[in-house]
Amino acid sequence: MTIEALHQKFIHELPGEAAQDRMSPRPKHVEGEEGIHQGHPIHSAVMLLLVPYQSDLAIPFIKRTNVGKYHGGQMALPSGKSEPEDGNSLNTALRECKEEIGVTPKEVTVIGKLSDVYIPLSNFNITPFVGTIPKMPNFVLSKNEVEKVIIIPLKDLLDDRNKTSQVLYRQEQKIIAPGYKIGENFIWGATAMIIAELEAMIKNEQ
Repeated sequence: MTIEALHQKFIHELPGEAAQDRMSPRPKHVEGEEGIHQGHPIHSAVMLLLVPYQSDLAIPFIKRTNVGKYHGGQMALPSGKSEPEDGNSLNTALRECKEEIGVTPKEVTVIGKLSDVYIPLSNFNITPFVGTIPKMPNFVLSKNEVEKVIIIPLKDLLDDRNKTSQVLYRQEQKIIAPGYKIGENFIWGATAMIIAELEAMIKNEQ
């Protein structure tokens, strides 16, 4: 899959929720804990970067520090809450990419936007963008938010042998979490749902 070929796929209708749902934890809501929020969803954005790696493409994931209320220690993509000064979701995604891993907006070529993902636990509505950069960057990590960057080849995420499910606990309730198991790394939740839609696009499942 080349960047040019992937860019063309954004012209067509997105796979959307049907693709995301393959990686959605079950149950979707923790009884009595989720979906009970006073305000409107909190807008946030994600930047899914594609970088050249070993004659192919790869995605730099971050392993979050254990500081976060909801997602501490998890595998993720550069992301965060929209701020008024951002103006739009794309600017949020670019800003977070710079703040969390040191990749500046001028380095990123945005090739498309994926479907929004809503997270009942945190009341976040996430808008994911897909971007590319011409070479592997020298990552500069946010010490408070990012423990390390993990480069995962795109071909490994597309390999069905790397899909599995794990039993996890959310708000002390057991959930079944589908995800991508790459080596010691398990990608699940909203991040896996975003990757699942990208995978469906690449495999022509729109």
